[in-house]
Amino acid sequence: MPMRIAVGSVSNAMRGKRLLEQHGIRAYVRRYASAEDHGCGYSLYLPHTHGEAIRWLNEGGVHGVPYEERDGG
Repeated sequence: MPMRIAVGSVSNAMRGKRLLEQHGIRAYVRRYASAEDHGCGYSLYLPHTHGEAIRWLNEGGVHGVPYEERDGG
């Protein structure tokens, strides 16, 4: 199941994408215009849920709020 991780800025989203890709996880930066998002509305989109993604992001200084995607996106 896809997952989305809302982050506080586009800079954090780009840094998080690089961190995840260093660990072999494909990630995309997407803009979400939603009241539930934090900060600027940028998120990391992962095509598949990965249990270690949040830990790796936190260790790299990128803090975010995970959401599981429904209906593929």
